[in-house]
Amino acid sequence: MDRFWKAYLGTGVLVVAVYLLFPAGVPRDLIYGVVGLSSVAAIAAGVLRHRPARPWAWWAMAAGQLMWVCADTLFSWYQDVAHIDPYPSPADGVYLLAYPLVSAGFVVLVRARQQRRDVAGLIDSGVLTAGLALVSWVVLGAPIARAGDLSFPEKVVGVAYPAADILLLAVLMRLVIVPGGRTPAFRLLTGAALALLVADSVFAVLIATSGYESSAVDLVWLASYVLWGSAALHPSMRELTETHVHKPVPFTRRRLTALTVAVLLAPVILIVQLISGTAPSVWAVALASIVLFSLVVMRMNAAIQQVVVSTEQRVRLQNDLAYQAAHDSLTELANRARALELIEAGLHRGQRSGGPVGLLFIDLDHFKAVNDTHGHRAGDDVLRETAARMKRLIRAGDSIGRLGGDEFVVLIESVSTERDLIDLAERLVASISAPMRAGGHDVVIGASIGVAVNRDGGTDAAGLLHEADAAAYRAKSAGRGRVEVFDEALRRQLDERAELEEAIREGLAAGEFLLHYQPVVRVDGATLEGYEALVRWNRPGHGLTMPDSFIPTAEKSTLICHLGRWVLGEATLRFARWLQTRTMDDEEPGSPVTIAVNISGRHLAAASIVTDVKNALRAAQLPPELLVLEITETVLIDEPAAAPHLRALRELGVKISIDDFGTGYTSIGQLQFLNADTLKIDKSLVGSQRPGAAELVELVVRAAHAFGLSVIAEGIEHEEQVLALQRVGCDSAQGYLFARPQESLDVGRDLVPRRSPPSAGERPGD
Repeated sequence: MDRFWKAYLGTGVLVVAVYLLFPAGVPRDLIYGVVGLSSVAAIAAGVLRHRPARPWAWWAMAAGQLMWVCADTLFSWYQDVAHIDPYPSPADGVYLLAYPLVSAGFVVLVRARQQRRDVAGLIDSGVLTAGLALVSWVVLGAPIARAGDLSFPEKVVGVAYPAADILLLAVLMRLVIVPGGRTPAFRLLTGAALALLVADSVFAVLIATSGYESSAVDLVWLASYVLWGSAALHPSMRELTETHVHKPVPFTRRRLTALTVAVLLAPVILIVQLISGTAPSVWAVALASIVLFSLVVMRMNAAIQQVVVSTEQRVRLQNDLAYQAAHDSLTELANRARALELIEAGLHRGQRSGGPVGLLFIDLDHFKAVNDTHGHRAGDDVLRETAARMKRLIRAGDSIGRLGGDEFVVLIESVSTERDLIDLAERLVASISAPMRAGGHDVVIGASIGVAVNRDGGTDAAGLLHEADAAAYRAKSAGRGRVEVFDEALRRQLDERAELEEAIREGLAAGEFLLHYQPVVRVDGATLEGYEALVRWNRPGHGLTMPDSFIPTAEKSTLICHLGRWVLGEATLRFARWLQTRTMDDEEPGSPVTIAVNISGRHLAAASIVTDVKNALRAAQLPPELLVLEITETVLIDEPAAAPHLRALRELGVKISIDDFGTGYTSIGQLQFLNADTLKIDKSLVGSQRPGAAELVELVVRAAHAFGLSVIAEGIEHEEQVLALQRVGCDSAQGYLFARPQESLDVGRDLVPRRSPPSAGERPGD
């Protein structure tokens, strides 16, 4: 498509270059007319070919150029055929009528490209036009108007030509100033209009001074025709009439320079006239100065308005950003950071006034079930409705914040009594627990609320929040849907927990932890199948401490990950060394035994779990298939992030065992979806004497086998239990009947079934 406009432009340049080689008169007039008609034809072809959004702009320009061609033809007929030179003539009328048409085309382009009302651009165009109009009047219009040898019609026509050029210049300036793409078609079109204005101005000067004869000025007019046609044929002409989103044009240094020059034209012209002795154009300069001064004042006002609007927008944007940074986008409540600021400010006010400050920590119950069952959209509806219900219950001066997830806080200042806080908390529980519509479903959730009161200003925001959180945790642990108050007993529990966490941390660093091992045997022959590594703590001043005393505390923080990492490394390293000793002692080693390590849900959900297992296996040089990771059944429900880690560990070659099956919520039908190799039936189910317990164990074993899982029974203490497990097809067993957990791995070398009850203070299976 580019070849058409390039061919036209190239041909036109060639014709213009050889124009003066032809003799004056009819030959040149014919070439001049052909070039003009070719420009009209090129504009028509461009409109039909590219189909711009506002074709009337181009049709108006084509009509104006056609009138110029007609006027040129008529003028040539007067000179070359009739041999007369009438002035003014009908040709002048045709010439002058063409300018409004062309200007109208430019106006359509301006309106098409203008996205919004541009007062500043309009004023800038007016300033430039007024300055150049003054120059045109002083140089061209005034001499014609004062000429004594011209008749009135001649003066009118003579002044009309520069006036027409000023009209075209005004709309051209407006087009240039309007924001928009500076495409090749735009540059060609503005170049064509500028060439026309330059040729007209030079022609007017020549007429006023030495007279005009066919000369190089004709070349400029011809160049204008060629550029105009090339602009219409260029494919980018379509974009000239399309509205685009553009940023407002800044008040650049170039624009400021142009406006300054335009404003100074009036006094400069007056000075030049006075110095040169020319009669000064007082009225013209005065009128132009008034117009320019008025436009400058309007421009200053527009600039001030832009600054004001920009400042208001910036302030509004800063306020919006500050609000978004301090509020939760879903519920419009204060976010965690803002909530802490509000609590801190409330504590300061309470300290100054001596009044107590209360804080409610709201933890929604069964919220996860809504997300899992109905999707996150329903969960979002629940959070929004919960926030709305809480707003309706609290006083105007109190504050609500969302800490994240399904946790909220309510700050109550000027508390009368603790009972008032408890009453409010109970009303919140009742309101939140009422059925609500979420995601197109009727759902019911609950709330567990912890209450903390600060009476002496002796704590900070984080401390008060911690107290309310601890009370909410106790409410949740006590059955949910409750209100609990942080008291001295809970404070002591927290202090004890903090002390225990610090002791665990120090014990890990001091090497106070050790491992005991309990064998896992085949039910059909009591042969050794593997070991389970059980952590113990030789705590100074307390003796050998069982895991139930410290694991729950460690699981409340990342300490459990550090402890699990240590167990992994210690168990795999000692087991690998024991395997080497066993291989050297035994002439015919039996089937490979495994080592099982318990992994907490928090550690399994941590991003480092796969790396921790790889590092432990690499350090011990232990094959992955000899390591079994035991996870509790509830981890599969409580830790969704654990699922991809389980898949990655199984791909690594590590075996996965589901521990304590029968104590959680996993149904037998879900066994087919577990990323596991082994199922360990909890001792509470194996040792149960309730009716149907044996049949349930058999059902679990058969279902596990159907889904490719091997089964281990825990807590075996009697030979009758072994016989029962053999009857239902259970694979392996573990318990005091075979061996107690011991520090040495040799505990399973010579297995002899025995009837040994657990010792005092020790639970079966620990």
